[in-house]
Amino acid sequence: MKFSKCVTNISTITELKRIASAYVIDYRALSEEEIKEALVKTAPQYYFEENVRNALNHLTMGSNRDLRIIAPFFIKHVLMQRDDRMSPRRNTEEEIIKWEQEIVDRSNEDLLKKSSERSKDLEFMQFVVKVAWEHNDDLSVDEKNLVEKIRERLRITETEFRIIEAKLGKFPKSLNELHTRQDIEDVRRELQARGLVFSIRDHDGIDYDLIPSEVADTIAKVMKIEIRDYGFSQLLRYKAVRSKSYIQESLDKVGVKTEKNCTMEDLFEVSVEQMSPRILLGGTSPRDGLPTDVLRKWCSDLDLNVSGSKSDLIERIIEFYDSLHERSDQLVDEREHLHKYFIELATRDSATLRAQQLIEKDIEIERKFESVTDYVFEKKLGHKPLNLIGTNHADGALSYKDKVIYWDNKSKETPVNLKDHIRQFDGYIQQAEKPVAGFVVIGPDFTPESSLLAMQYQVEKGTIISMITAQEFKDLGEVWSMKKETDAFPLGYLLQPGRFNPSLVAI
Repeated sequence: MKFSKCVTNISTITELKRIASAYVIDYRALSEEEIKEALVKTAPQYYFEENVRNALNHLTMGSNRDLRIIAPFFIKHVLMQRDDRMSPRRNTEEEIIKWEQEIVDRSNEDLLKKSSERSKDLEFMQFVVKVAWEHNDDLSVDEKNLVEKIRERLRITETEFRIIEAKLGKFPKSLNELHTRQDIEDVRRELQARGLVFSIRDHDGIDYDLIPSEVADTIAKVMKIEIRDYGFSQLLRYKAVRSKSYIQESLDKVGVKTEKNCTMEDLFEVSVEQMSPRILLGGTSPRDGLPTDVLRKWCSDLDLNVSGSKSDLIERIIEFYDSLHERSDQLVDEREHLHKYFIELATRDSATLRAQQLIEKDIEIERKFESVTDYVFEKKLGHKPLNLIGTNHADGALSYKDKVIYWDNKSKETPVNLKDHIRQFDGYIQQAEKPVAGFVVIGPDFTPESSLLAMQYQVEKGTIISMITAQEFKDLGEVWSMKKETDAFPLGYLLQPGRFNPSLVAI
């Protein structure tokens, strides 16, 4: 949306004045219409390259750490990735919170990866960050600048850097606490005051975050955004470049080392973060990269003009993929159907499960019970389970601040007796590489003495064991998911020693 049209649709007079404060002189003395007229007249100031560069530097290298973390993602990975550079406010907030949670989750999963070709660089980066945080509750501007220079020198990606901070319990905030919607709102106001983000309202009263197209073009130039992430990820899948050796060679040209045994998805992620699509297609010299005839064939496959120089062909390919609209394929989750039979899975009602053609052998029951538990946590309660490596671990895990919560499923025809499993659970807890905030056991029912043993375990070992029936767990998921526009379920409610009490959950 053009700058002038954005101005006419700014949500409130307060936001209008906030945006005007960036470059409109004496905006406080002007009426609403006068401010809008002044904004249109001073529009070039908002997308003047030096002004945009200074505004972005203030956000990314200033003293406010919340701003340093949220603002770049807000701009680069939310709004600049949208076809129209706009996003409903609530969607913006949800995407930022989801990203932060994913980083924390990956920091927990990556603890299980013991070796890599880049381990020395990553370990050194972790050492640097740890030392920088050692005697402070925050990084100073000078410390941040130094750490950033080391990160760039080692070619550590922004994602890898955030994962390192999360491993140290410093991302997004102390003890891996996520930012709140109010934190994001505070950053939004700062972005408006810097003239980078506008807020508009549609005819249905829905508020949107938006970057005017002229400002977006300058941001793309300053932040070196040559192509949107979705388009680049699709470009990487074309047959001419979709080989591990070609992508690794291209990354090597820009100084990015990769693991020999890395997956294609790993390479795609690093490429999107670290490599220019022009380097991927054209290399670093006129005779480097893909041959011209291959680029012409690629253009032909996309129904693009095949004439012109090599650089012309590359520009057409990049423009094509940058213009792609991201599709959200609504795939049917088979766990959704199994969810209807969660109680039957917990009680091992094999007769019913066979009659519904959900299992062929009894051995499938436990696995499907675990699968539906994953589904409830992810789709109903809003917490994506961690990927656990190996076989000797609990059935599942969730990130919880700077700790983890484990859970284990026990499908039985009779009530679960904690005494039969406590040694197994204790082994999982003791082997964990991060502190275990709690261990949740999900079963059909529990013996009365199990609660006493759980309380005893907490006194002796310090870890909460909470026992919740399949019916209680299913009901919790259903009630929580029915709340409109809700955030993720507060996991602290699950940390109840002994038998879970649903009445203690504030819904």
